[in-house]
Amino acid sequence: MRATANVNGQISLAAEAKISILDRGFQYGDSIYEVVRTYEGVPFFLDEHFDRLENSARLSKMRLSQSRDFLRTEILRTVKESGVQKGEDVFIRFTISRGEGPLDLDPAVVSKTSYVILVKELPPWNKNFYSDGMTLAIPSVLRNSPLALDPNIKSGNYLNNILAVAEAKEMGGDDALLLSPDGKLTEASNSNVTFVIDGGLRSPLHESGTATGNLRGITRTLIAALATEADIHYADVPLFPQDLGQATECFVSSATREVMPVKAVLLRDGRKISFPSGGGPIIKRLQQEYTRYVADYVRARKSEAWF
Repeated sequence: MRATANVNGQISLAAEAKISILDRGFQYGDSIYEVVRTYEGVPFFLDEHFDRLENSARLSKMRLSQSRDFLRTEILRTVKESGVQKGEDVFIRFTISRGEGPLDLDPAVVSKTSYVILVKELPPWNKNFYSDGMTLAIPSVLRNSPLALDPNIKSGNYLNNILAVAEAKEMGGDDALLLSPDGKLTEASNSNVTFVIDGGLRSPLHESGTATGNLRGITRTLIAALATEADIHYADVPLFPQDLGQATECFVSSATREVMPVKAVLLRDGRKISFPSGGGPIIKRLQQEYTRYVADYVRARKSEAWF
């Protein structure tokens, strides 16, 4: 397949795609987005991603010019133009910018949102991240306060996360685990994080309108449901770095990572909290449950496959 882009209806190779320099997504990071993947050609949780996109638009006071049905059609058109074949699966990122207009922070100066759809191969995650695990590091860069920017706006402005990842890499980590302004654990740079404590799953508590706040992850929500079905207790609770000493397993989750084990967390005081290589028994059980769920999902929607 070819990495392919659709910019406001114009489809081209991704490397040849162009946007206006006056687009607010480029000038200000004034954009929202979602990432979807396919399994055996079946889009996974596409409607749920549209739901979250529309919520991001509402929270960011962005009036969408493109309907859900229109975007679905354009995504499918782009997927087909990519030349993807049966047996392959794709990564789909669709971005909505507030649009093109004069260099003015006032959102009222633009009247139509623009869109970019990117279709490419799935991220080639390091295989060792699954067989051994990845390392998270807690940087001094803090997560933006939800009182300043609601984390449930899945925004194209990632500077906060980029600075955190840069510092985490300097510390020897593969990714960052960000703290809130009041010292609570929140998320990794672009995935949710969950710990096994006292035999159950503990995810950093989402406290909307307070100093913590996390993105309501679609994959995280699925994992919570799968855990409940498997009789594994799941709870969102406030967590601090000092609580990591009680954790026996850790993983991150996202649409493309699925359930990815964490082998260590590097603390800012130089300490290292280690976890079982490749994940412990609960992570391995969740990976099995996740694989089973995906197989059932695809089987039930085989007629909806795009390729």
